[in-house]
Amino acid sequence: MKGKAYRDITIEKAARIGYAIGKIVGEKNLVISGRDAFRVSRMLKRAISAGVMSAGADVMDFHESTTGEIAFAIKRFGAKMGFMVSLDPALSGVYIRIFSSPGYELVGSELNQLLDYISGEIKEPREVGWVYYAEYMHKLYSAAISSFVRGDLISSKKPSIVTAPDYEPLETIFLETARGLNFNQVIIGGVDFPSYPMINLMKRVWRVRKAVESDIGVLVSPEGSSITVAIERAGFLLPEEVLQLVLEKYTPGVKVNVLNPVSRTIIEHLEKNGYRVRVFNDEEKFLLDTRRERPTISMNSRGEFITPIFSLGYDAITAFVQVLEAFSEKGSKLLQDVSATRDQMVCEFIDAATALRICSEKTEPTPWGCRFTIGSTLYSLIYNPEIDGFIKITDKIPEAS
Repeated sequence: MKGKAYRDITIEKAARIGYAIGKIVGEKNLVISGRDAFRVSRMLKRAISAGVMSAGADVMDFHESTTGEIAFAIKRFGAKMGFMVSLDPALSGVYIRIFSSPGYELVGSELNQLLDYISGEIKEPREVGWVYYAEYMHKLYSAAISSFVRGDLISSKKPSIVTAPDYEPLETIFLETARGLNFNQVIIGGVDFPSYPMINLMKRVWRVRKAVESDIGVLVSPEGSSITVAIERAGFLLPEEVLQLVLEKYTPGVKVNVLNPVSRTIIEHLEKNGYRVRVFNDEEKFLLDTRRERPTISMNSRGEFITPIFSLGYDAITAFVQVLEAFSEKGSKLLQDVSATRDQMVCEFIDAATALRICSEKTEPTPWGCRFTIGSTLYSLIYNPEIDGFIKITDKIPEAS
């Protein structure tokens, strides 16, 4: 659910969204509440929380959080629903994600069913709900993340990573995860207000990565749902190239879900290597299948990853630690394989001003660039700090499975 604060998503509408959530879960049941680090998100989160409590449901408040933490906590604490409020830098607005037990995001018809409650009459509950504060959540989540991968392998290789941004709670999670897995890390500070693509932050990650001779750079969206990785030859990677990195920790034969538009060249490469890839054109069907079938990894074209064995929400930090594990095992050969696949696609330089105009006109930007289709042809524009411009990658999209 996206829109401009005060105009599309007013305080009253936010409270009504909360009331709808509270009515669905029922009195005395638990709802997880989270937001990113920015003031408008804090304001709207409190309005939604008030709406939940006005329906008699209880709220577990994480203050600053990531989308991955919300999905994980719903499963971990047995909550009925949850929500996450964050800035939407692509549209200079706000983004409200709503989750249901055991931690999957509502989209399409399921989200519309909830929104049908918004215009209804608000009735006085028998008892107003309570709010609980969970300041310990980041440590609990980071510990779970660290135990999800082979920490001994990562610790023995001790990879060197440059990560960004440092918005809370990402900084805390990065630090706790580095402490748990014993890798070297430099955290790059963010800007006061993020905008997509995150060009200035990508430049800084790239320059620091080169200066300290780190193995890889990592850029995560402020709310922690989307990730891209920077490597020496290719620069920053497309989502499906990050998927290549992640899958190296799994044996061929595992199930993978992807949501178009994605690169047919890379999907065919994964299939030739034995991975069972299922392609979707509709996000609701994509998420429903992920929920029911529990593939090893699911990924959309924005660079948001779900690892169902951990949780059912988009979670860039889970993808991050899996990249660390794969790199710790395969080393530079892994990065060379990804670069070789990139070389199979048509790439050309576009200056930054032209690329940004195309991104704003044709599609919503992402943290790393943008992508759009014309017919079956896919165009991906990704910022490359080495040339201070964009690489336009032309490919075809795969047919839906």
